[in-house]
Amino acid sequence: MRKKDPERVNLERWMISYADFITLLFAFFVVMYAMANQDKAKIKQIVESIERSFTGSSGRMDLGTGKTVQVFSTPSAQRGHIVAKQMGYTNAQPAPSPELKEIAERIEDSLEYQLQTTDMKELLELVYDERGLVIRLSANAIYSEGQTSVNLKYLPVFNKIFEAIIPSKRLLRIEGHTDHNPTEGRVSDQFETNWELSAVRAAWLVRYLSARYKVPARRVSAAGWADGRPIADNSTAAGRAKNRRVEIVVTNVKDNSE
Repeated sequence: MRKKDPERVNLERWMISYADFITLLFAFFVVMYAMANQDKAKIKQIVESIERSFTGSSGRMDLGTGKTVQVFSTPSAQRGHIVAKQMGYTNAQPAPSPELKEIAERIEDSLEYQLQTTDMKELLELVYDERGLVIRLSANAIYSEGQTSVNLKYLPVFNKIFEAIIPSKRLLRIEGHTDHNPTEGRVSDQFETNWELSAVRAAWLVRYLSARYKVPARRVSAAGWADGRPIADNSTAAGRAKNRRVEIVVTNVKDNSE
C-alpha cells in the first residue's frame, strides 16, 4: 500500500497576523496625528462661540471702567451665583431665559452713563436666581433714612428700568429689605418695625409704577421682608449697608390673562 504524503505545515502563516497588526497600528497613528493637527483657528472660533452664548462677548466684559472681567473666574455669592460683578453689573447662574437676558442687557445699556458716575456705581446689581431676573438697588442711595419715597434724583433710573421690563408682560414683584437694626430711635415714629418700613417702600414703588405706566394690578405686587433675607453679614457696617435694599423681580412667570 502506498503511503499517504505527510501534510505540509505552512511556516509563513504568522505573516498574516503580523500584517493585520501593522495595518491597525498604522491606522492608530494616522488618527492620532489627525487629532494632534486640528485647525486651531476653528477650535478658537468654537470656544469663542460658546463663551458668547454666556456673556454676549468673547468671554470678557467691559463694564465702562476701561477694565475687562473674565466671566469664568469670579467667586460665588449668596442668593444667585454671581459670575461677573463690577460697576453694578452682574451675570449669574442659573442661566437666564433669552428674554430675561435681553431685559438685563437693555437695562445695562440704558443706564450705562449713569453707572459710570462715582455716586451711582454701587447703586445697581443684576442677579439671576430661582425667581427670575433680580434688579437690586441700594436703599442707602435712593432713600433718605426712614423715608419711603425715592429721592427725586434717582427717579430717572427707575424710569429706565421700568421702561425696559414692562414690555415683557412678565409678573413683577417689588421687595423691600432692611438690616437687622430696629427702627426705634432711627426713623420716623410711623414705622414701629422694619416690616412696615420695608413694605411701605415696596408699595410706594408699586404705586409709582402703576400710576406712571398704567401697569395692571394683576402684574405687579409688593412685599416687605424686613431683615428676613439678608445677602450679607449684619454684624458689619458694610454688610448692613448691603442688606438695606429694594429688589425689582422680573419673574419667570408671564401674565397670560390678556
